[in-house]
Amino acid sequence: MTHNYQHALPQVFLPKMFGVAFICLTFAAARADTARTQTINLHTGWNAVYLQVTPSNAAPNTCFQGTPVTIAALYGGNGSSVQYIQNPNTNTITQNNGWTVWYAPSRPDAFLTSFFALNANTALLLYSQSNYVWSVTGTAALGLVTWKPNSFNLAGFALDPRSPPTFDQFFSASPAHQPYRIYRLANDQWVQVANAKTTQMLSGEACWIYCTGSSAYQGPLTVQLQSGSSALVNGTDLCGILLANNTANPLNVTMSNPTSRSVLPLAFLLNAVTPTNVFTGAYDLPATYNMPTFEASEKRGFWLALRPELMTTTNATTLLEITTDIGTQYWLPVTANQSEL
Repeated sequence: MTHNYQHALPQVFLPKMFGVAFICLTFAAARADTARTQTINLHTGWNAVYLQVTPSNAAPNTCFQGTPVTIAALYGGNGSSVQYIQNPNTNTITQNNGWTVWYAPSRPDAFLTSFFALNANTALLLYSQSNYVWSVTGTAALGLVTWKPNSFNLAGFALDPRSPPTFDQFFSASPAHQPYRIYRLANDQWVQVANAKTTQMLSGEACWIYCTGSSAYQGPLTVQLQSGSSALVNGTDLCGILLANNTANPLNVTMSNPTSRSVLPLAFLLNAVTPTNVFTGAYDLPATYNMPTFEASEKRGFWLALRPELMTTTNATTLLEITTDIGTQYWLPVTANQSEL
């Protein structure tokens, strides 16, 4: 389904106004301003993790060098739905069972390696020879889960590590994921979540989750770019983000720029109402912006703009963080090219 952002505001506001040029969002190449470091606690044995960044050098040989990780596996499937979950071991995590696998060069089976690059927003199984805190730095990207219908899916989500939601808070708005059939890895065994209402999800964790029928569900808050995952900078067209509260309750959303405004000076558009008129103004995006509360099922366009006169370089990038008051989190890279304005 597509959304027509062009008509979300009156046509009179489509050109440049108030000295502010409109920009689109794009996923930039790995640069310091769009990179972040993800920390994942590994324990001895098998770990189900959700990687949220693409490392600057994505080769597993490099990423896992100096760590106790000796196996990394990505499930790609073999074309059929997953109805039964097998506990991980070297006999079940194989290419014949739908896995692409990396083996550490020190292992005798390293020649069987079929997995050569780590990418953002990927669910993985990692085998670690000891407890270890794995810190990986790379480029963040807005994640999107593609649900395989009538099947278990190995998936993870961007969550606030300080206060993640329960499984029920995350999935209660999705009929396709109910009744809940969710399994998380504990002591090398897949264990079903017994009480989704009280069990918290974990940032950086991947789980097997059953999806009945087709679904495009991404969580309590939809964060969707105007044209998929990237768009070209265009100084004459409005570009924005679709935000939608998928829950039956009010939802508070915050946008933060962890870097300085001096990196990429941004503004946002806001409708203002006077006794005789309604007009749209551009306002500087602060370091932390608490949006007006989203009512149940409310959809809203959020429009970003650039202050080109404040840019100190021709090209600039930054990374915005979008969070909700129930513990979901989204990282959004933004880039602008002053020469195209």
